[in-house]
Amino acid sequence: MRHAPLVFEEVACSLCGSIRSAPFLTGPDRVHGIPGQFTLRRCRACGLIYQNPRPSAGSLAAIYPPDYGPYQDAAISRATLHPDWRRLCDFVARTHPRPGRLLDIGSGAGTFLAAMRLRYPAWSLTGIEPDPRAATLARRSGATVIEATLDAAPLDEREWDAVTLWNVLEHLPDPLAALRRARSLLRPGGVIYLTVPLCDSWDARLFGPYWCGWELPRHFYAFERPTLEILLRRAGLRIASDACLAGIEYHVTESMRLLIAERVRRFTLRRLGVALTYSRPLRLAILPYLRLAAARGRSTALTIAARPGD
Repeated sequence: MRHAPLVFEEVACSLCGSIRSAPFLTGPDRVHGIPGQFTLRRCRACGLIYQNPRPSAGSLAAIYPPDYGPYQDAAISRATLHPDWRRLCDFVARTHPRPGRLLDIGSGAGTFLAAMRLRYPAWSLTGIEPDPRAATLARRSGATVIEATLDAAPLDEREWDAVTLWNVLEHLPDPLAALRRARSLLRPGGVIYLTVPLCDSWDARLFGPYWCGWELPRHFYAFERPTLEILLRRAGLRIASDACLAGIEYHVTESMRLLIAERVRRFTLRRLGVALTYSRPLRLAILPYLRLAAARGRSTALTIAARPGD
């Protein structure tokens, strides 16, 4: 498959504005094979890790190919089956027990919306998704979706009880601006929900460059807990509740697949190794590690409920 050449732009740290940074990690696109090497740098002023140079706004479509996972209709059918989505739905319902209006930013093919609609039908649900293919798939499943970016979407302020950004912040050119916009949409008592992969997690340290949470070049940021907390404070938000939801094995098994695909040279062994990562025995074997990582707050995925600060 031929890929359109990317146009890159140099950027400053979006959190503090500094242009002083140090190389942190360089690697290829191990998931979709977009050509090139992509570099993360750490801001010398605030510590934020961000991609620089990064694909420009005009190149964004080129780094999200047609087979990008969240844009597939198969993801919708998995929503009713996979415990990861049920856990996110339950987290929302537990921390916001009174149903209301929910806006899902970066809704993809509508996976979370489908799961939430089935599990908690009293909520009124709307998605925002800039990709026309994904937005169309979400609508086919019955979701209400606005096809736009967050900054361009025609949304009234102070109209939403919950705003969700599941694995979205790390993809955005300016996550601080996105959080401030999301905050402006909340009604009094409203909550912003987000999940991000943490690069100071045990998974990231275990798998190094093969950790699936890097996902270069689509992830413009690699968050650590301290920089994520700074980001939320500067957006005028405070953490009301957070959780590393136990039992989510995807980040470990996907990282295993990336490592095996690159490091195991013999084709037969490589196929067997990848097949093993999908097996129930392996999932059961890593469950104690997953539970311990979650209990210590060291899982890849950190889920947060944040409210406007006082």
